[in-house]
Amino acid sequence: MHTNSLVRNSGIGSNLYVIIVFCLIFLSNDVYADEIPIVISNTSQATIQIGANASNQEHFAATEIQTFIQKVTGTHLKILTNQQSTETPTVIVLGTPTTNPTIRSLQSAGDFKISDELDEEGYQLKSIDLGTEVVIVIVSPTSRGVIYGVYGFIEACITALTGLHPVHPDIHVQLDDTLRIPFLDEISNPFYPVRAVLEIDDPNWLARHRVNMSGGEGVWTGTGIEDGFGTAFKYVDTPEFSTLQDEPRDQRLERITSLQNRFKELKSRGIDAYLFMYLTGEPTEALIKTRPDLLGPEVLYGASRNEVSYRPFCWSKPEFHTLARKLTKEILKTYPSLAGFHLRSWGHETRACNCPDCGDRTPQGQAKLWDVYFTIIKAAREERPNFKFYLSGYDSSWLQDPDGRYARQLPKGTIFSQKWGADGEPVVDPNISIPQMNALGEMGHQYIVLSHDVEEVMPFWMIESDLFVQGVRKLANTPEVNGLSGFTIQGATQGLGYLDRLVSAGLNWNIQLDSQQLLENELMARYGNKEAADLILSALRINSWTLSSYFSDYAYSLTIGGSYGSGSAGLATRFWNLIGPKAIENTLLIPELKIAQTAVNRFTSLLAPQLRAANEMLAAKEIASPVDLEALQDLMDAVYLMRIWELLFQSRQKLVEAIALGYEYNTGSAINAKLSSAGEFSKSIQPLIKQIHEFVPLFGYSHQTNEFELVKTLQNEVEWLNSYDYRTLQQHDESFSPEKTEFLIREVHNYPNPLKRETTFTYILSLEADEVEITIYTASGRRIQILNEISAKEGYNEEEWDAQDAEGNPLANGVYFYKIRAMLEDEVVESIHKLAVIR
Repeated sequence: MHTNSLVRNSGIGSNLYVIIVFCLIFLSNDVYADEIPIVISNTSQATIQIGANASNQEHFAATEIQTFIQKVTGTHLKILTNQQSTETPTVIVLGTPTTNPTIRSLQSAGDFKISDELDEEGYQLKSIDLGTEVVIVIVSPTSRGVIYGVYGFIEACITALTGLHPVHPDIHVQLDDTLRIPFLDEISNPFYPVRAVLEIDDPNWLARHRVNMSGGEGVWTGTGIEDGFGTAFKYVDTPEFSTLQDEPRDQRLERITSLQNRFKELKSRGIDAYLFMYLTGEPTEALIKTRPDLLGPEVLYGASRNEVSYRPFCWSKPEFHTLARKLTKEILKTYPSLAGFHLRSWGHETRACNCPDCGDRTPQGQAKLWDVYFTIIKAAREERPNFKFYLSGYDSSWLQDPDGRYARQLPKGTIFSQKWGADGEPVVDPNISIPQMNALGEMGHQYIVLSHDVEEVMPFWMIESDLFVQGVRKLANTPEVNGLSGFTIQGATQGLGYLDRLVSAGLNWNIQLDSQQLLENELMARYGNKEAADLILSALRINSWTLSSYFSDYAYSLTIGGSYGSGSAGLATRFWNLIGPKAIENTLLIPELKIAQTAVNRFTSLLAPQLRAANEMLAAKEIASPVDLEALQDLMDAVYLMRIWELLFQSRQKLVEAIALGYEYNTGSAINAKLSSAGEFSKSIQPLIKQIHEFVPLFGYSHQTNEFELVKTLQNEVEWLNSYDYRTLQQHDESFSPEKTEFLIREVHNYPNPLKRETTFTYILSLEADEVEITIYTASGRRIQILNEISAKEGYNEEEWDAQDAEGNPLANGVYFYKIRAMLEDEVVESIHKLAVIR
C-alpha cells in the first residue's frame, strides 16, 4: 500500500499476477478466509501505518500495538508512514481522517465509511479486504480516540489468542508464535466523558484502561500544609518567588523536571493532568517572614505546621490577589503540558482568614474565597484560554453557592464532584444530589462521583465491584439523572484490590460490561484454571457483601455516632479503630441487653458467609497455578485477609455474647470464658498480619510500620482483656426475665446480587420454624419458582439457588423479586426483597 493513493493494478496480465501472488502468500501461511494474519510462525504478516504528520498520541498508539505483538508473539511489526510502501498481506492503518491520508483515500474509493455515530473519543475498527491486502482501519475523530481504538484492537487480539471475552489490555497472555484475528467491524463510544483517577498512577495503565483525567497531580497530603496554593511556589523557579521558597533550589528543580516529564507523558497518552491545590492552604514559612503584608491575624489550630496556629492569607488584600495572578501564570508557563487545576476548599485545610474583612466561613468569607477562585481562573485563562478546572468541596462548608450564581460564572466544562455515599463507605447507593448535578449540567459543567476506596479496611483492601456496578447502573438507568459525567476509578493497587480498578475503568466506558466475566477471565489467565478463578471470585464477592453489611452498623459492636463510651471514629474509621483496648472497651460498654442480643445475631449472620469466603480462598490456593511470584503473593494475601476478618468477627461475637450473659444469673465463669476466647481469636490474627506481603499505603506509613502498629495494637487488646474484671459485665438487671422470644425473620440477603449463574439466600430466624419457603417472581408479579423444604433452624440459615425457573430454564437478564416466608404453628412471618440477573 502507498499512502498517497491506493495502488490498483490494471490489465489482465498484471491482475492475474497479483492474484497468483496473493493466493501463494495466503496458502503458504495457511490463512483461512475468515481470519486475518498478523504473525505466522514468528514471521510478521502485518505492518502498522500512521500518517506522516501523525500526532504524538498516534505515535504512542502505534508503539502500543508494536509492544503488545512483540510481547505475545516475540515478533516485531514495523511502523511506517503513509508515504512508505508496505509489503505485508495485512496493514494496520490508524489515525484520524485529518492525520492519515490513507483513511481519506479509503473513504474516497468507497472502501470504507466513517460512522456518523462516533463521539469525540469513540473509535471504529474495520477490516477491509482489498484483494491484494487486508487493511485494518483504526479511526477516530481525535487522536485520543485513536489510542482507545488501538486498545480495542489489542483486546480483539487477546480474545483471538485466549478465547476469553471481555478482556483488558494488561491481561496475562501466553506466548504464541502465531496470531490470526477475525475480520473486525466495531464501533465503540464512551458511556461517560470523564474517567478520572485522583492518585498518582502509571500513565500506561491509565491509557490502557481508557482513563482521560489524572486529577491529583503534584503534592496532596490532605493537610493544607504542603499541598495548598500557599506553598505552590515550589512548582516554579523564577527570581520573583525565590524569597518565598521553603526548600532548596536543587530539590525544587528536581520536582519541576519530574512533573514536566510526567505531564508530557500523560498528555502523549491522551490523559489530562490536573495540578492539585487547596485554596488557599498554609503559606510557606519564608512568605510569613518576608511578606506579612499578605496575611491575616493568627488562627489557633492544632493541626497546623507548628501544631499551634497558622497565619492565613488575607483574601481581602489586593496584594494577595496580585501575587495569586503572578503565581498562576508562572505555573502555566512552567508546565505547557498541564491541562488544568484541581482546586479544593475543605474544612481547616482551606486555612481561612477571620479578620473583619474576610470573616472566616460567614457569607462574607464565602464571597471572598470565591474572589480568590476567580482571580486564579481569570489569570490562567489569560495565559491559556482552554485551561481547565476541577473544583472539589463545592457548596459544602466552603464554596457555598445555594442559587448557583458563582457556578454560572465559571468556564463551561468545569468539573465538580461529590463523594460516593456519606464519605466513600461501601454501600450500593451513591446518595448523590441529583438536583445539584442536573443544575450544574444544565450550565454546561461536568459532575463526577468520587468512587469509594474503602477507608474502613485500610491498610487492607477489599473488593467492592458488585456494589460499584449496582450503584453506577442505578444512576445510569435513572431518567431524572442527566448531568452525570463519570466516576473516578476505585480500588487498591495492592493485592487483588486491582480487580476493582478493572471493573470501574471498564464500566465508565461500557455501562453494559459483563463485570463478573471480566474478573473471571482475569483470574483464569492469572491462576491457570476456571475452578480456581471461580473460587477466588466467589470468596471475594462474599467478603464484599459481608463487610458492606458489617460497616453499615459495625454489627452494633461500635457506633457511628458515638456512644458506648467514647464511640467509634464513625466515617473516619480505619482497621486500627476496630481493634485495640479502646475499641473493645467501647463494645463492652453496650448499655442494653437488646443491643447486645442484636449484636450477637449480627455477628452470627456475618460469620457464616465470611467462613465460607475464607474456606473458598484457601481451596483456591490449593488448585491455582499462579503465573508468577506476584500472582502467588496476591493470592496468599487474600487467603490471610479472609481469615483475619473471620477471626475478628469471632472475637467480637464472643465479646457481645459475654455482655448478653451478664444479664443472667450465675454466669460469671461463662462470661470469663467468652472474654478469654475473644482474646485468643485476637491473638490468632497477629501472625496473619505478619504474613501480609503488601499493605495499602496509609498516613505515609512504611510496610514495617503498618505491621508493627497493627500487631502492637492487637497485643495491647489481648493484654487489656486479660486484665479486665469480668464481673463488670454482671448486670443482674432486675427487669430481665426469660420472656417468650418473638418469632421473626431478619437479615435477609442474597449474594452475589446481581447474580450470574447462582446465588445464596441467607436469613436469621429468631426461633426454629416448622417450614420456610422462598418464592421468586418476575417484575410483573408472575411466580416462576418456589424453593421449599429449606433450612429452618433457629439462627443463621442459607440456601443456594441455581437461578432457574420451575421448568429448569435459566432466568433471563432483569430484575426479580423474592419472598421468604417462615411458618411456626399458627404464626407466619415473611419478607420481600429484590434481586437482579446479569448474565
